[in-house]
Amino acid sequence: MRYKPKSGAALHIALGGLPAQMRVVVDPGIGLSAKTVGDLRKVTAWPENLAVTTPQDKNKDSFVTVSKATVATRTMPKS
Repeated sequence: MRYKPKSGAALHIALGGLPAQMRVVVDPGIGLSAKTVGDLRKVTAWPENLAVTTPQDKNKDSFVTVSKATVATRTMPKS
């Protein structure tokens, strides 16, 4: 699922119960050095122009992606 967190607190909610050791892939050109979800949780200031894509399953090959947000990115999942 792709989220556009508006703050560090919203980022923590988007990361939910993902394990701290899960790998993070950051798109080129984004000034973020997080390598794991645990590192991403330590980010204090979250820019509004970034989006996070989380995996549906939590297996060892899953990873979180950080990319630039687009206009079409949802801020909350559909219910």
